Amino acid sequence: MKILAVVGTNAPFSYNRFLAKFIAKRYGDKADIEVKEIDKLTPFSRTDTADDSIKQWVKDVKSANGIIITVPEYDHAIPAALKSSLEWLGSHAGPNVMKMKPVAVVGTSYGTQGASRAQEDIREILLSPDMSANVLPGNEILFGNAAGNFDKETGELTNDAYVKQLDGVMDNFFNFVKQVTK
Repeated sequence: MKILAVVGTNAPFSYNRFLAKFIAKRYGDKADIEVKEIDKLTPFSRTDTADDSIKQWVKDVKSANGIIITVPEYDHAIPAALKSSLEWLGSHAGPNVMKMKPVAVVGTSYGTQGASRAQEDIREILLSPDMSANVLPGNEILFGNAAGNFDKETGELTNDAYVKQLDGVMDNFFNFVKQVTK
């Protein structure tokens, strides 16, 4: 099973990058999980043709059995770079690779709400007619106080309750991907 763990920001430092890498490391025995950065992707423009970075992005997403998006919250929404990267994948842009693609949404933030608004925002985008992704229902990772729950040196998630919650969500996601891709 091939899974992409997308870092939902182009920021040089992100606890959501830590989360994506933690997921890839912890669950690497259950799936081939590649951490995918969006920081080098060309911003979306309906009038532009996809360059090599976008062609590779589309190819990587298309070939994955499932996508995990680690989404930070910027002003109650997803980062512009993440929105732009998703735009290249929708039906209006041509490739329509998100249609029925299994997706899990997770996130962490500095505040107490654990990127809850951004996760709601991205779920709406992924479920829109131009995306039509198959978003894992009923499973949320809302890890608040990111700075206090990750080891800044190793990137490890140090909150045992959060690790246990993540274990459950990832098990559900891997089963979800298996069911969807039968």
